[in-house]
Amino acid sequence: MRDRLITWLLPLLAAGIGVWVWTLLPDLQQAGVPFDLRLTGYGLTEALAYVAALTPEAMATYLGPWRIADTLFPLLMMPALLLPLWGRGQMWFLPALAYGLADLGENNAVARLLTAGAEMTASQVMLASTLTQGKFLALGLAVGLAAWALWQGWRTR
Repeated sequence: MRDRLITWLLPLLAAGIGVWVWTLLPDLQQAGVPFDLRLTGYGLTEALAYVAALTPEAMATYLGPWRIADTLFPLLMMPALLLPLWGRGQMWFLPALAYGLADLGENNAVARLLTAGAEMTASQVMLASTLTQGKFLALGLAVGLAAWALWQGWRTR
């Protein structure tokens, strides 16, 4: 019973954080799509334009509540994705682990872009963009594997 509670509680908490992020999104979207949501990545020109278009209030939101929520989300989502894969072997864990680490790394890289402002470098942008793309790739794989594992578990009951 406890395992089942944790298996459902973690994704529900992550969804709650997702709702919080959704409420913060309008502030950040005034300048364009936030870095964290750019599935296909971004380059130096786009990054400079986005940061220049952020209002002081939006910058405070990005570095404050958004960053807190965006740190809590992978800390909840990563174990939520790992639980259904428990006992299936180490290779099954890699996408979920990669997702969590990429998302947390992306958060730090984006914060560096925001604080650097017009002084950001192409290598800083490349790192943040690569982590963003990797986060989405790993998340897709991890969700697929976790869903498959849950389905397999349900089928064998």
